[in-house]
Amino acid sequence: MKKVLIILTALLMLSSVFFAACENDGDKDITVAESSVNTYVSDTEGNDASDGKQESKDESKAEGNDESKAEGGNDESSKAPEKETAKLPTEYKDGGMNIEAASFSEKPYFVIVGKCAEGATVTGEANGETVSSKSYKGWYSVRLKCSGKTADVKLTQTVDGKQVGEALEYRIKPVTPSADMWPVVAGGDFQFFFQKMLPDFKGENLPKKLHLDNLEIRIKNRLKAMREVNPDSEIVYLLVPSAMSVYPELVPSQYKQASGDTKYDLIVKQLEAGGATVIDLKGAFAKHKNDELPLYYKLDSHWSDYGAFVAYTELFNHISKSFPEAAPRGFDEFNWNEKYRASGDMTYYLQMSQTKIQEYTYYRTFKDSVPSSITGVPRYVSENKLTYHDAMTYENNVGTGNSKLPKCLVMRDSYSTQMYDILAERTSSTHYLGMWNYTWDKAYIQREAPDYVIYIVAEWNLDAVLNG
Repeated sequence: MKKVLIILTALLMLSSVFFAACENDGDKDITVAESSVNTYVSDTEGNDASDGKQESKDESKAEGNDESKAEGGNDESSKAPEKETAKLPTEYKDGGMNIEAASFSEKPYFVIVGKCAEGATVTGEANGETVSSKSYKGWYSVRLKCSGKTADVKLTQTVDGKQVGEALEYRIKPVTPSADMWPVVAGGDFQFFFQKMLPDFKGENLPKKLHLDNLEIRIKNRLKAMREVNPDSEIVYLLVPSAMSVYPELVPSQYKQASGDTKYDLIVKQLEAGGATVIDLKGAFAKHKNDELPLYYKLDSHWSDYGAFVAYTELFNHISKSFPEAAPRGFDEFNWNEKYRASGDMTYYLQMSQTKIQEYTYYRTFKDSVPSSITGVPRYVSENKLTYHDAMTYENNVGTGNSKLPKCLVMRDSYSTQMYDILAERTSSTHYLGMWNYTWDKAYIQREAPDYVIYIVAEWNLDAVLNG
């Protein structure tokens, strides 16, 4: 009897294993898919950028990332890094595709980010919606809807109109970024925008006439004070349009671009009415928006080294009319070193890993020898990150000492970091006020008699112009 019981128990155990295997076989694909995607998603929840710091009222701890800042004292910009063109893993070149992270951007929308075949267009299907997006240097993003906590998604990729690789089907649970994260809009073609660009884009934040009139009066008074000690001096505004304004076609269709004058347009008119020189970059950026080198980072809110170079060219084309030796250097006078680097502030705010998700960048260095005063200030925390170095945020005097070049005072926001070196290299001296300090010091102006007072201001920071 004892033997019979043992045999019956063994048979029951075998039958339960058999039925469990049969039951799981029918939903094998979705079970494996869920497991894979949940692994990708859960990796992002403990964002490795959490050691960042608060930068200012228009920057945040996103400038920190998951690399240690112990290496931050190295002067990476004082030497030209070796040219390095990072290569995608073979499996992605041959048609593979993966998901690195999935996060809610603007609910109910979420964005998937991952690697794909070079040059692919990736199409995502979810909840009856189909969205296609061009990849960039082997990385793609697709913005889809998720009305609940999970979404069933199908991803396919095509190159030259032909599908490559197999379609991926996943059940995805997007990460919800914590409340202290700035909202991000996932645009088309692997281009991201900060949601704070929207009021300018939609024309919802037009300044009052009183504020514009006061701005004009203020500019006139400041120019008068400047010209008492330097009759040829100028106030120059280098106004940087947001990526959303330059690439409206990549903004989700639910957001409508203003048809009339925006805050940017009205401020330009009022500055010019007050006698200031305005380097309006909208035209130049429209001309260069489809160049091989991008004007803006894809995964960071700042312009790229190339975008800053285009602005620098426009600025010194103007200045060289009075100071011929200050003519801007040409594109070929710089090295444009290509490399994947840790991504920037927008992946941070999406609560994605900045080191896992990388951006293909063009890092600019001088080909010719220039004074160590120019190259001695490091531009990056390290050469492998987009993060700018703290040294550029402080008040500083930088220049060449060449008396044939102009003397400048610069007031700025964080967009100054990408042109910090090339601007100062075309001046005898540049006095950089601390970042986000727009204090007008009449005593300093009359004592130092600068040739140019230059403002570098991003479109979403135009209140600094109205109130500064």
